[in-house]
Amino acid sequence: MKKKLVALMALLAGLALAQTTDPTRDDHKVTVKIPSILELSLDASDYLFDFTDPTLTGSETVTVNSAAYTKASRAAYDTFIDTATGTQHFAPTSIEDAANPDYGTVIVRTNRAQWTVKIDSISGSLTLGNNRVKVFAEKVSGKGASWTTTPTPITAPLTLFNAGSGGQGRSVYKLYYLFTMDINDDIPLSGINEYITVNLLLTSP
Repeated sequence: MKKKLVALMALLAGLALAQTTDPTRDDHKVTVKIPSILELSLDASDYLFDFTDPTLTGSETVTVNSAAYTKASRAAYDTFIDTATGTQHFAPTSIEDAANPDYGTVIVRTNRAQWTVKIDSISGSLTLGNNRVKVFAEKVSGKGASWTTTPTPITAPLTLFNAGSGGQGRSVYKLYYLFTMDINDDIPLSGINEYITVNLLLTSP
């Protein structure tokens, strides 16, 4: 009798265990990984203002914010010396590595809603003053807006353009530089051959 009772209890325990496992079911995970994307690129490596350049005629211009500016060259500088009474803004003679000869192209790629592109630092100094260099950012496509409504003297920090909301995606801006000459400049006999380095920074809160 005891053997039958033990066997019955074992059978009932086995049935109870079988009822807790459903052979028609299983489970698995769904894992999602998304990177934070915050990328900045500028195709220009050197905005060259060469007032010794003999290859240009002095009539070449670049349009910045609806105004035409003569490209720096020896011919343009000679005309400036002969006719100027004050200051004049000049466009670069050439822009190294840029796809367009008149401006650099800045591209922002991000999945962040808010972002800012600014001049973060300036290394070096120009004899005539770093404030002789003017910057202007023009929106081509994408998100955000420019903070430079006119060509603006460079400083650090200086916000160039930003998106306060909805900034996700690819945004493209034209980046122009101008250089201001003054007829009262006293240029040394050795001339001037120098440069500064402008560091751009893309940030997001």
